[in-house]
Amino acid sequence: MLYWNWKSAWLSILLRGPIFLIAAAGRGVAAAFSAVLTECFFCALSAGFYGALVQNLRDAEPEWLTLLFLAVGVPAVFQVFEFLLHWFRGTPHLKAASIVSLIVSGISFLFNWYAMRRGALLVGSEGRSFGSDLKRLPGLIVLFVAAGPRWILGRKRGAAGR
Repeated sequence: MLYWNWKSAWLSILLRGPIFLIAAAGRGVAAAFSAVLTECFFCALSAGFYGALVQNLRDAEPEWLTLLFLAVGVPAVFQVFEFLLHWFRGTPHLKAASIVSLIVSGISFLFNWYAMRRGALLVGSEGRSFGSDLKRLPGLIVLFVAAGPRWILGRKRGAAGR
């Protein structure tokens, strides 16, 4: 069992750091630096742990319950901790940054699950190099974005065939 996924941690830092940089930029360099540093620290810990959880549960059944747990339950807990940490640190425009962060979290957690079920972003003995994962990301993103419409079309075809 893995307890930390460094690939998820790095990608989360790259995605979420700019949210807090933009939110705090109007308050000066010190505020922006503090917000980004706080987010990088938080992401390194939380996203690494969460990535390991996703990797360990990526094939769990029932799939719908796993998806609900990973896309709603766990991110909600992490968002509370993130908000409190930034509130304590005095991050400006925290409400707006937290809302954007929550949206990015939900999407990125779903994408991590999707990618890990297809063998990407895994660490440990199951993982490949980060470079090979990065090469696969554009194709996985396209498939991930198309998955929702494909699912809806499949449901409509199934209903029309009955």
